[in-house]
This record gives sequence, C-alpha cells and structure tokens, in this order.
Amino acid sequence: MQILATPVLAITLALVAMERILGIGIFDPALGGDPVLYQHFFWFYSHPAVYIMIVPGFGIVSEIVTTFSKKHIFGYWAIALSSLAIAFISFLLWGHHMFVSGQAPLASVIFSFLTFLVGVPTGIKMFNWAATMYKGSIDLKSPLFYVFGFFFLFLVGGLTGIVLGTIPLNVHLYDTYYVVAHFHFTMVGGMLMAFLGGLHYWWPKMTGKMFNEMQAKIASIIIFIGFNVTFLPQFAMGMLGMPRRYYNYIEEFRGFHQLSTIGAYVLGIGLFLVMYYLIKSLFSGERAPANPWKSRGLEWQISSPAPPHNFEHIPVVVHGPYDYHKPMDGFQLGLSKWGDGQSKETAGIER
Repeated sequence: MQILATPVLAITLALVAMERILGIGIFDPALGGDPVLYQHFFWFYSHPAVYIMIVPGFGIVSEIVTTFSKKHIFGYWAIALSSLAIAFISFLLWGHHMFVSGQAPLASVIFSFLTFLVGVPTGIKMFNWAATMYKGSIDLKSPLFYVFGFFFLFLVGGLTGIVLGTIPLNVHLYDTYYVVAHFHFTMVGGMLMAFLGGLHYWWPKMTGKMFNEMQAKIASIIIFIGFNVTFLPQFAMGMLGMPRRYYNYIEEFRGFHQLSTIGAYVLGIGLFLVMYYLIKSLFSGERAPANPWKSRGLEWQISSPAPPHNFEHIPVVVHGPYDYHKPMDGFQLGLSKWGDGQSKETAGIER
C-alpha cells in the first residue's frame, strides 16, 4: 500500500512546485488549473494512508486475542484475506471525502457504495476476533484490556464512517466536529489502543522487564474513559453544526467543549501513568521470563530480552503459533545457549 500510495503524494508535491515556480496552471484556477484535481490527488494518497496505519494494528489485535484466549484464531484465512480486501478497496474510496466538492453525482454514488463495501472485510475481522474469544480460556491481562478498548472505539469509528459515507448525511456533517470525532475514534482510539496493547504485550520480550500489571490495567481504564469523555461530545457538536478548524465557538457549545477538555486531561493522566510504570520497570521491574503470556509464537521460545542470535540452529517447526489445543511439549525445545542458558536444537512452532 505504501509503495502504491506514497508516490502519488510525491508527484502531487512536484506538480505544486512546478505550478508555483514555473507558473504552469495545474491546480490554480487563476492559471487555468483545477483545484478539484488537487483534492483527487491528495485523497488518493490520504485514504490508503489511513489503512496503512490501522492494518498493522489489526495484526497486533489478532496476536493478543489468540494468546489471551488460548484458542486457535477463528477463521484464520478469512482474517488474512480480509486484510487483502481492505488493502484493495482502500484505493477506491478517496472520493467519499469529496461529496461536496462538485464531483459528478454518479461518482459520489459509486464512492458511497464502496465506502459501505469496505465495512464487510472489517466486520469479518471483528466477528472473527469475537468468535476466537468465545468459550476461550480468557486471561485478563493488561494487553487484552487495551484490545477490549480497541473493540469499542474502533466499532464506533467504523459505524460513524458508514454514516459519513451516506451522501445526504455527509453533506450535513461535512467539515464538522462529527468528522473530528469519527477520525479520532477510528485512528487514535483504534490504532492507539492496538499500539498500547502491542507495547504491553511485547514489552517483556523487548526489555526483559515486567511492568506493574495492576497499574497497567488501571491506566487502560483511565485512557478508555478519558478518550470517550473527550470525543463522544464532539459527535453531538457536529450534528448540531459546530464546524471544525475554528478557534472560537458560540455559547451553546461551551458545555461540550468543557467536557472534551476534562476528558483530554483524564486521557493525558492515563498516558502519563503508562509512561511512568514502563520507565520504572526498566530500573526496578522484575526479570521477565521467556514466555510470560504462555504464547505459542516463535519469539516467545527464547529468553527475554531477545538474544543477539535467537537459535544456534534453524528451529524444527512442529507446532503452529496458534495451536493452543496441542500440548506444549514441542515448545520446550529449540532454545539456543542464549535462551535461559540451555543448548537445544529444535523449536516447537508448526506451520
């Protein structure tokens, strides 16, 4: 996605430079250019960019859900293929940012349909994650707390995206605080919670130190509450007509803005708490075992932090990374001399 989308941004910048320096009319109407063309170029890059940022978060969520449910991930191929579907459809959606730009009505209808369509592979992921947890042996550790937050925030972001993909509603809500709230629920609420979940999940492996689990759970709850208090009122403001990018506002929106400000402080407190206990763990945290989460992934079969050379020999693959229904015997093999001081030659991960 980056390879295909990012060059369009570079080309657009080059065209802007040519227009400014050489006076060639490309986007400037005064020079005979078309400003809507600039919007097409900009959004052709910027909408896939959203998925470039969020798709890695989907992978993090899949790892955490299966680890703390102790179940094979439900519908593995469906999740994998849905990522490819999202990547493909994401290049066909840019026009839903331009419903009020003057583009052809037929084009707007097509972009609206494609906006609804991209919700299908995304929904597949959500249902598969829920099915993975169903009747699983749930271990309520802090990474899973962040994933729970991800589920709610990304669900709200996705559903409000369907609202904005509806042309009549988009005309009313365009460039309002509703768009601000939608974007933050999708990208910040979705990607940030996935990132924090992944950070806590791999922190012991990266640093060799364990953080305070109770503080991590409390921080995840504070962040979740603070985020919702910050951005939920902005949906209401947007529906009432509060435009974005205004430094001032009329009196009737004062209460909403004050509530958002309070939520932002709560969110900040939660993030500072995360920074506090993670930094503290580097100096006084307990030594992390090789596999604190009892995961089946190959990286968890070596010591923490990861040694310079993971294995003395290429590990023999005998179990899959999500095969929690199989015994752990094979997973005790394969550590190099770096792994807990043992010298063994095979590792238990099955393709």
